[in-house]
This record gives sequence, structure tokens and C-alpha cells, in this order.
Amino acid sequence: MKCINVCAALVALAASSAQPALAQTTARLSYHWAPSHESAIMSKKLSDEVTKRSGGKLKIDVFPSGQLYTIRQIIGALSAGSVEMGGVVTHNQLPAVEKDWNVFQLPNVWESIEHQRRFLAESPEGKAMRERVLQKTGMAHVAYVPVGPYVLFSAKDSLSSLAAMKGLKARALAASERPGLAARGMSVVSLSTEEIYSALQSGMIDTLATVPTAIKAYSWWDYLKVAQLPSAVYADSELMANAKWLAGLPGDQRDVLLSVGREISKEATAQTYTGNAEALKELAEKHGGKIVTLQGKALEEIKALDREKTEPELAKLMSPEIFAAAKRFVGRK
Repeated sequence: MKCINVCAALVALAASSAQPALAQTTARLSYHWAPSHESAIMSKKLSDEVTKRSGGKLKIDVFPSGQLYTIRQIIGALSAGSVEMGGVVTHNQLPAVEKDWNVFQLPNVWESIEHQRRFLAESPEGKAMRERVLQKTGMAHVAYVPVGPYVLFSAKDSLSSLAAMKGLKARALAASERPGLAARGMSVVSLSTEEIYSALQSGMIDTLATVPTAIKAYSWWDYLKVAQLPSAVYADSELMANAKWLAGLPGDQRDVLLSVGREISKEATAQTYTGNAEALKELAEKHGGKIVTLQGKALEEIKALDREKTEPELAKLMSPEIFAAAKRFVGRK
């Protein structure tokens, strides 16, 4: 009887050892945002939720603050498969891939981030543009983690009128940011995110168009003390995956990742407006900042300038077809 029990146990052990191990995947998620940035917080939440809901079968390790790849390197890294997932600020990174993406830099054309996404989802031209970008880069969408409405910030108290802005030294990341800054009489310096703090510190720049949560996350409000509203441009961001890697995931792992991605997209989009409003409030209440809200004649002067000077220059950076499609979509002639 004892022999039978021992033999049975050995057979069971042999059978269990013959079972294939559960498929397990580890992926790296690289983004340039600092850990306290809203987009980074949402990206980390996606990572944690995917690991939890997949029962550990899909583990996503996060690398913030450009540890693996900077904002200017991440698309190339994703395309090459050097990293599995990455954060892409589509607003100012994709124009280098597809010039028509500059359409989202047009000031006072889009009402919100969701309005821009509708153009991509509903208009034939927007759909085709989106598809071209994904095909060119070999990327696939996982989730939206938008950075939000752009605000013009300055270390100088010079944002209350068009005349006061002349001579400011502004930073631009993409070529599409230059026309609006130049139209205001500013000099423009090209800088990556990682270079901004030292550039503000040295006085190389004193002005920056970005989202309020960024000046909080990177402590740029040590120098930037004046914010100009209302916003005229909205910046979306996405968590992208290398398309081949995503397609090669086991089906259950891919389903978990994309399901969590849809949930994070909704939460992050709602949170971006709240988070940016709170950062502006904190700038004013805790960091001695000042919020300048243009109204009446001052606002109309800025809008007229952008319509007459900024918009024609931006139109040169995109095809006539996408420019016309955007105007049709928003009901403009």
C-alpha cells in the first residue's frame, strides 16, 4: 500500500513537471514625463492594473523621466522594437512623421482634445492620416494619456497684451510651434524637455507654451510666474506599442492590456482638465504666480494675429487637403 502511494505521488509529480509553464511576458514602458506628471501617473496606473488583472502574466516595467528614451527618441525606439511601449505626445511629435499632423497646431480651431479625436475618427481625411502614421511608424495605440490644454507661460510679466510679448525668448519643441511665437515678436529656441529647467535658469529662455501640469511636474514654476489664458491649442498624448510586439502577445494578455487601456483613456482624459486647472490655481496661490486672462480687444487682437499670420504659416506645413478638411469639419470657410 505504501509503495502504491509513493508511486502515485511520483506519477503526479512527473505529470505536473511535464505541464508547460504559463506564458509570461515582461514589457518596458518608456516615457519622458516626470513621475508626478498627470500623464506619468496614468501610465503607471495602466502598468499596475495590467499586471494585476493578468495575474502577473503580463508585467509592465515603467521607465519615467527619459531614463530609456527622451521625447525626441521614443518614436524611433518604438518603430525599431528597441522598447515595447512608450509615451508619445502626438501634438508635437507626430508632425515629424506625418506633416499633416500639424493641423492640430492651428490655434482657436479645435475646441478640445475630444474634438480633435473626432476629426481622426469621423472624417475620411483624419482617418487616412491616422492610418498613415501608424503604418509609417509600426506603432499601435494602447491608451490616451493627454497632457491637456496649452497655456503660454513666462518669467516676465509681459503676457497682458500683444505689444508686451515682443522680445520674449521662447522655447519650441516642434517646428509647428514656431509660427505662433514668432508672430508675437518672440525669438525662438529649440529645446527638448530635459533641457528646459537649465535654460530657464540661465536665461536662455523666459517663455514657454506648455500645459500647467508640466510646470508643476518639472518645477518650471521656479521661474515661470505668469500664465496666459484662454488656451488656443490642445495637446493629446498616447501610450503606443510596437505593433508587431502587440500582435505577438498571447490573446489573453493583449485583451487585458487593451481593456485597461480603454479605461485609462477615459479617466486620463477627464483628469487632464481638472489636473491642469488645479496646477494653475497652485501656481497663483502657492508660488506667487499670476493668471492673465485675455478678454475683449486684447483677445480679439491675438485671434486676428493668428488668423492672419500664424495660420497661413502653419498651412505651409501641411497639405491643402488636410487644411481644407479641418476647416470643413469645424464649420469654417
